[in-house]
Amino acid sequence: MKHIDARIYSGKTNFEWKDLKVNPEGLLPVIVQDYIDRTVLLYTHMNEDAWNKTLSTGLFTYFSHAHNRSVVKGKKYGNCQYVREIFLNAEKDALLVKVYRTGPKDDKKSCFFNEIEEI
Repeated sequence: MKHIDARIYSGKTNFEWKDLKVNPEGLLPVIVQDYIDRTVLLYTHMNEDAWNKTLSTGLFTYFSHAHNRSVVKGKKYGNCQYVREIFLNAEKDALLVKVYRTGPKDDKKSCFFNEIEEI
């Protein structure tokens, strides 16, 4: 298998958190995509703390509604997501984050595995 360059994101952006249009709860919608095969992995949110941690560590960090705090995606199970690219939409109210996944992979790579069948 070809070696994949998985360097940590530089943390540099041409915009700041204050430039983003967050919802009334201070959250920004985020779509996370696999950098290699382009699979959409999940839809989540970031708060300012998660944004700052993501930029400073290079590890994708999101806001957990269940824990009411920022959480590094995959840290608990050793399958972290290293940020490779970040894209801001034209309205500045949503992000696309491309990540490189490491560690053990589970059976359900994406959170979008429940197919809606035609009836």
